[in-house]
Amino acid sequence: MRNKMNSCIVLAIDTDLSPTTLHALTSISAFLEQSAPTVRLLLLHVIPLTQVVPAQPGMYVGQVFPGTATTAQREHAQAVLYKARLLLAQQGISMERTEGVVREGLPADEITRAARELRASFIVVGRHEDALKHKIRRFLLGSTSQRILQLASCPVYIAVLPPPAKASDLSSWYMEAIKGYLDEHPSSLSVFTPEQAARRFAPPGKSKIGRQEVKAASRALEDLATGGLLCRHEIKGELRYVND
Repeated sequence: MRNKMNSCIVLAIDTDLSPTTLHALTSISAFLEQSAPTVRLLLLHVIPLTQVVPAQPGMYVGQVFPGTATTAQREHAQAVLYKARLLLAQQGISMERTEGVVREGLPADEITRAARELRASFIVVGRHEDALKHKIRRFLLGSTSQRILQLASCPVYIAVLPPPAKASDLSSWYMEAIKGYLDEHPSSLSVFTPEQAARRFAPPGKSKIGRQEVKAASRALEDLATGGLLCRHEIKGELRYVND
């Protein structure tokens, strides 16, 4: 990917901002931070007007419904796109560089058509994890990302969600993330609780923070305190870790 260009990138956004899409947003924001400010990002959501119908016994195809999407579907799509733009803004990508567009039809067809119309430099699309429901859908209709690869006239970047981290890997992740933050902010006073650290430095794609993440963050903070990078304080029964 080039760091300097005056172009557009198309990023596909799904209905519920799944962990896969959130991972794609994080990946593209890191790229945009290093790109020329003239690079624009088009967030595209396609309302899929398809159904699964048998072509012949044992074979299935997607067919387009007659008519258009409902008002509720379009309003929901616009809300999802706006939320995605806000998430990018929180990661340092100004909303002036992003635009949300809603289309209707077959997702792969509409995504690649939009990329051709805009002469996009490349397309970013997430690939869902291999959960049973996604395996079944791919068996019936095929993979959207694979279809985009077949149709696209520009490069396609497929953001694949990393596998869930094990508990030991989570602790290592939090330790490195917190150390990196402290290295970047040496003159700032930083105070962490395990719960705050678990949310602030969550691994990519972690949309829900639970007991496992808090426990891993707590272990990382304890190790950093033992190593002298943080000081451990207990205030009214709550553990806090400070870089003083």
